[in-house]
Amino acid sequence: MEEAGTPLADMLRLAEWSPRQLVIAINSRLSSQGRERLRLDPTAGYSWVRRGFRPRPPIPDVAAAVLTERLGYPVTVAQLWPGRQEPGSLARSAASELDGADGIDGLLHELSQLGEIAVTPQSPIADATGADLTAVVLDQLRGAVVAARDRIGREYVQSAQVDLISAHVAALRRLDDRHGGGALSLRYVTAELRNVVDLVDYASYGRQTGERLLTIVADLAQLLGWMSFDSSRYGAAERYLLLSLGVCRALRASDRAANAIGMLSYISAFAGHGPQAVRLAEAAARECGQGDPVLRARLLGREATAAAADGDLARFRRQSQAAAVLLQRHAASDPPSFLYYLTPEQLAAEAGQALVVLAERTTASRRRLLSEAVETLSGAVTAMAAPGPSAYPRSALLHTTFLARACLLRGDLDEAVTAMRSGLGLLGQVQSPRARGYLHGLRSAMGRRSRSEVVREFLDEFDEASSRV
Repeated sequence: MEEAGTPLADMLRLAEWSPRQLVIAINSRLSSQGRERLRLDPTAGYSWVRRGFRPRPPIPDVAAAVLTERLGYPVTVAQLWPGRQEPGSLARSAASELDGADGIDGLLHELSQLGEIAVTPQSPIADATGADLTAVVLDQLRGAVVAARDRIGREYVQSAQVDLISAHVAALRRLDDRHGGGALSLRYVTAELRNVVDLVDYASYGRQTGERLLTIVADLAQLLGWMSFDSSRYGAAERYLLLSLGVCRALRASDRAANAIGMLSYISAFAGHGPQAVRLAEAAARECGQGDPVLRARLLGREATAAAADGDLARFRRQSQAAAVLLQRHAASDPPSFLYYLTPEQLAAEAGQALVVLAERTTASRRRLLSEAVETLSGAVTAMAAPGPSAYPRSALLHTTFLARACLLRGDLDEAVTAMRSGLGLLGQVQSPRARGYLHGLRSAMGRRSRSEVVREFLDEFDEASSRV
């Protein structure tokens, strides 16, 4: 390529593309999103390469996305046009600019845009403040009723097609619940969501099929929200869940809407927004009303986690116990499909995790809280890690790290080493960046105790084992 050395030109050389081929790829992506009005002249890319001209949004984000796909590793707008940032490209909050997304078309447009810019680690979506997140949940995202669409010349979506897609989404959810996933999993599920949005946007279908397709959109957006959180991309996680909430409300699916708000509460708790996490948990309970008892148990568990993040021990104990009793009472009932994973062991593990969080916030009753956490977590993680159809190695690894933290805070180095050793045994089954990051984060805490012989010997074992997976 004869064009001289702008960063974009260098990237195109690596991609083995000309500026014209880049524009063709951008136009193809725009067409697939229903944004033909933004299509570019095939020669537009030459001024970007020769003079460093930066096109107006959203073209830079789309260019970065297609080059990311071409090269197989993240490419950002800042790499292509360094020092040429424009106001429209700066980071925005997960809760911003959602006022106009008050109908299905607006929500789908936002999801399509999010799928382009959230797939790379350098996503420009910043996590929202607790107050902003709560305001959107309480005051916005009340969409219009779904209508059938009969488009002249467009094929109808068949029921068998929707059955197949629905089964695939359920399998993706189960795969993530068991093993977690990083960047590759995020890219795959993002593509799945894009394909379903394309069906909603361009195909013909009756009301029942349209509602089923949009339910799948809501479920995929929730899955992407959780996977983004699992990859520590809080802003993208919150925005996916807010958009899923809007679709759920348009469908009048209060159960899924309540679940999305509960997930937002959990994320807010880990983002350090304790009081807002409690408010979101309360909003989730109101959205659910007197709905499914397993869902109500799930939301009580979310409120218990939020209360722990807020330092409210009494509220944590009250809601945690209520969740366990309600789930035990209705364990034999048929739960909502998106809560198939909720077992007494999962609730117990979350309660143990919350006890560690509470213990880290106090000195008065720390020893008692830590002892309770160790007892609770030990039984739960053993059950979740046991081989079989009910095994959840991701959750087992995540909560094993909290067990190790509790042991370290108690000064029980032998027990901490035992917990971390069991965590190492799960690494080969788990791709979750969050769970793996927590385990590796304990390495420095153990290193500060290396004068202990048991710790010193284990550190070599840890480094060797973690380097292999």
